Amino acid sequence: MDPGRLLISVAFISITSVLSEERTVRYKISEEVSPPTVIGTLASNVTWTPDKTHRPFSGIRFKLMSPSTGSFIRFRESDGRLTVEERVDRERICKRSLRCVINFDVAFVSAEQFELFHVEVEVLDVNDNSPEFPRPECTVEISESAALGTRVALDAAEDADVGSNSIQSYQLSQNPHFNVDVITRVDGVKYAELVLVKELDRESRAFFALNLVAIDGGNPPKSGSTNVTVKVQDANDNIPVFEHNHYSVDVPEDTAVGSLLLDLNAFDPDEGLNGQIVFEFGKQVTSQIRQLFKLDYKTGFLTLQNPVDYEDETTYEVDVQAKDLGQNPVPSVCKIIINVQDVNDNPPEIIITPITPVTDGVAHVSEATGPDILVALISIKDKDAGANGQVSCTLNGGHGNFRLKRAYEGSYTIVTMASLDREKIAEYNFTVVAEDFGVPPLHTLTHYIIRLTDVNDNAPMFSSKIHEGFIEENQLPGTYITTILASDQDSGLNGEITYELFDSDTNSVSRFAIMNQAGNVYALQSFNYEVTKRLDLRVQASDRGWPQLNSNAMLIINIVDQNDNAPFITHPVLINGSTDIQLPRDAPPGYIVTQITAKDSDAGVNAELTYIIYDGDEYGFAMDPNTGEIYINRKITYDDFDMAKVLVTVHDNGNPSQTSTATINFILTESPPSNGNFYEEKDDEHPKRWMLILILALTIFSLLFLAILLYILCRSHKNDQRKRTDIPDTLDIPYSTEKTIDYSYSDEQNAISMVSKQSGNVFAAQTFHLDGPEELHSSVQATSEGFNQTSHTFKSKYRSVAGEIDRYSTLPGYRADAARPMAVWKGNSMMSFTAREPQISGKDSGNGDSDPNDSDSDVSDGHKRENSNYKGLWACTSECRVLGHSDRCWSPSVSRHRTSLSRTRSTFDTHSHTPLQSLTEDYIHVCSPQTHRREENTDNTHSSTEESPGGFTET
Repeated sequence: MDPGRLLISVAFISITSVLSEERTVRYKISEEVSPPTVIGTLASNVTWTPDKTHRPFSGIRFKLMSPSTGSFIRFRESDGRLTVEERVDRERICKRSLRCVINFDVAFVSAEQFELFHVEVEVLDVNDNSPEFPRPECTVEISESAALGTRVALDAAEDADVGSNSIQSYQLSQNPHFNVDVITRVDGVKYAELVLVKELDRESRAFFALNLVAIDGGNPPKSGSTNVTVKVQDANDNIPVFEHNHYSVDVPEDTAVGSLLLDLNAFDPDEGLNGQIVFEFGKQVTSQIRQLFKLDYKTGFLTLQNPVDYEDETTYEVDVQAKDLGQNPVPSVCKIIINVQDVNDNPPEIIITPITPVTDGVAHVSEATGPDILVALISIKDKDAGANGQVSCTLNGGHGNFRLKRAYEGSYTIVTMASLDREKIAEYNFTVVAEDFGVPPLHTLTHYIIRLTDVNDNAPMFSSKIHEGFIEENQLPGTYITTILASDQDSGLNGEITYELFDSDTNSVSRFAIMNQAGNVYALQSFNYEVTKRLDLRVQASDRGWPQLNSNAMLIINIVDQNDNAPFITHPVLINGSTDIQLPRDAPPGYIVTQITAKDSDAGVNAELTYIIYDGDEYGFAMDPNTGEIYINRKITYDDFDMAKVLVTVHDNGNPSQTSTATINFILTESPPSNGNFYEEKDDEHPKRWMLILILALTIFSLLFLAILLYILCRSHKNDQRKRTDIPDTLDIPYSTEKTIDYSYSDEQNAISMVSKQSGNVFAAQTFHLDGPEELHSSVQATSEGFNQTSHTFKSKYRSVAGEIDRYSTLPGYRADAARPMAVWKGNSMMSFTAREPQISGKDSGNGDSDPNDSDSDVSDGHKRENSNYKGLWACTSECRVLGHSDRCWSPSVSRHRTSLSRTRSTFDTHSHTPLQSLTEDYIHVCSPQTHRREENTDNTHSSTEESPGGFTET
């Protein structure tokens, strides 16, 4: 390139920038500029200043997000400057595209915010290429009989430039017969056709030598030329004719190789060779088209020879000519437009460019990143067109902390939605899904991992605010005491913890040491319990992050006492371990001579003291081991000594025990003993008090247990009586052996005797002494259970207890057909008779007269019984009361039924020969065993009564 053209190219450079709403920055640069030409600086497009110091670009950087920016462009991260580093050849970058644009993304990053720029650099074409013909010479043939206007296509010249810099016109050298016409193909290429403008005569001129020149529209224009030789052929009467002059064929890009695209037909009315037609591509058909499509020479079949790709070329223009095989043939030409149709054969392409550092394919994002911060850029590309090239994008796995945001056409950003916390979620596994709208749709999955980097946002935490440790006194320095640990949720140096100990009162370095990492606490010195019993320390746990965080806890060190101090006798005052004590000669036994008092600096059992007389107790002295009082325990004979020497020891209860001794010299004096100075046996009131409380508690518990037991027994017997009352035909108590009962009365002893004949004697014999007949009301012996009507043998257990006469009978109620034995005292004898029970029920629920189970509510004969006329003496046994049977073991009294009582009066009067006075008030029910009741009619009852006339039997 000459210097003049270079100056023109440099002057043509146009560098402009336009900031759109999408933050798209556009630059334009002409090709062939010399490096290092500055394309632009992105820093000039930043609309805000990150700090208040008005230093616009301190601490910020620009990051190139797209991998393909073109090898000729250099990017500087400090200010986003773009420069040309090598020769720019538009034809190499964009080939024949009318618009050559290089796209890439740049992120503007600061400590607080970010801004994303989409950069477009358009490379402008310069006229640096001249038109070129495929051959320096070409030959065409035309018949001398060709009509005016006949066209013959010539070779098309090629120009790598585009637009106005490409071929604009063709010029043909001067001649009288031919002219050129410029034709534009569907792909934008312009070619020339030779047009016949004057009739030919082969005999006059057999050929023409012409020059064809192609001129572009550059400034200045460039051109290329070729030599065209036109041969005039002898006349051939007819030429082939195509069915159509133009054809259009749609070919899907996935059409199989070998497929028939078009069947060309041409007609020639000549005969012989002049009528045989052959087909071939026109001279302007390029080699690329010849490789993709195949034309059969004889049949005219146009087939697909290699796959076509819509993404490479969308339209092809093919010239096909037909000619016969006769002498001097004249070809016919038709045009075929092949349209390549797009199919959805390209899945979307996903390119993820992280804005943060990446290690082994994992992007690292700080957990301190706030909301709406860019972390990655997603570029979506699809080579298809239309709906096949339209793509939707989704992001999965953000856990509500990340979202996908559309940046501009075909680009998305991954931005934060909320504050991040590594301690909750340390890593995010994203799945980016891109899917086009083709039929069927194609999709692409790409996995992307973001790992949060830790910041020091968690202080060390102790498990408890107060810790406690113990160390015995007199231990050597370096003794282990305890371990105290804190935890930190951060990682790395942010989670490494160091410990320090401080005295809580002085806040100075402690007399203890704590091991870093392990948290073990050791003593740096020995301690004396008698001087220091407890130390309060402050433990500070600090991490190694920045800024450093710490927390505190309290550590209480308890000094544990050891028995390292012997008792010290404080009274009496010792001189060289001994002292003199005056002893009155007339002191009686029990007199307290003196008291030894000692102290021990230790604590607990180490300070519990015991006093004993180690030597000298033969003199008659004794010592209280707890109080240290020395007293006379027996009468002392003072004739044997004038001074008694006693060795006293005081020892504590530690292990091992510490002991102190003292020598007490008792010197006899004539002074009288002190009044009230006598020893009393001191019992330990503390155990007695506890013993008293324990005995009282046991007593209360025993009484409560007995009360509950009695209550349970009472309820149990009540339930048994209810069952017996509700089921009258069964005995209330099971039995296994027959038992007989014998009644006897002795006048001499004035007593009633009842002897049980059962094998297992429940009551073998009982005798009740009576002072007279009147005592019978309070001393009648009654037996429970029933008699057999045929004999006095029954199966039951006996209960015989004397009781006061009450308004209740000891027997359950009977029906009208039942009979029971009766005993009545009259004069000096006991009379026994059988009386029929009134027609009342013996049932009593114990719940009052209103209970339907009571005797007064019995409706066994169809109506309620009236009991207003029942009046009699009732026998009550003490045994029933003791056993807790309540009122379930008594029956109503015998009523004064006129029929049965009149009969009783006559019989009684006959035997006793004494008038019966107020028998109703005098007779007594005696508890008797209940019989097995069975349903009998009135006749059976009569016959039973007649077996014992009068109903009385004297016993």
